Amino acid sequence: MNIVNITNHIFPNDRAQIRKEIINLFLDENPGTGREELTSKYRYITKVVGNNEVYLNRPAQFNNGFDFTLNVSNINFNPNGRATTRPTHQNIFDDLSIKKQANPELYLKLIGQIDKIYDCQTTINLVLDFGVGLNSEILLECIKWLFVEQDVTYWNYSGRSMFYGGIKGI
Repeated sequence: MNIVNITNHIFPNDRAQIRKEIINLFLDENPGTGREELTSKYRYITKVVGNNEVYLNRPAQFNNGFDFTLNVSNINFNPNGRATTRPTHQNIFDDLSIKKQANPELYLKLIGQIDKIYDCQTTINLVLDFGVGLNSEILLECIKWLFVEQDVTYWNYSGRSMFYGGIKGI
């Protein structure tokens, strides 16, 4: 497994440029020479919060070329089934819902940060402690990279907007 730390990488404030830049990082990967142990594998660390790393894994099992999976170490996003470090859109929706119920006023600040992420703008490093659910820094990082993942996979369609619409509907 090749580890690439991109925690200090500054991505552009433009959806097309972010997509291009992340794909260019992937293009720098060494090719594999076969299956299983001969596969070229990469982990891109995007953020570290406490004992949790938010990271992208490549290749993904989807076989769509530039696919990647988003993961968070030391968090199980499926406590009622097979353990997984991969958050789903539904995990994010559920977490946002409990945060909104716990503190509607603080939730508005969180949504403001999500709006900035959607618009590819720099967010303010706020500590938003809801006392429930995921750490807000981890949550925002997951949302950011799920937006990017949607842009890479569904560029010719709606990209990030479907996921964003789900968030705004909470």
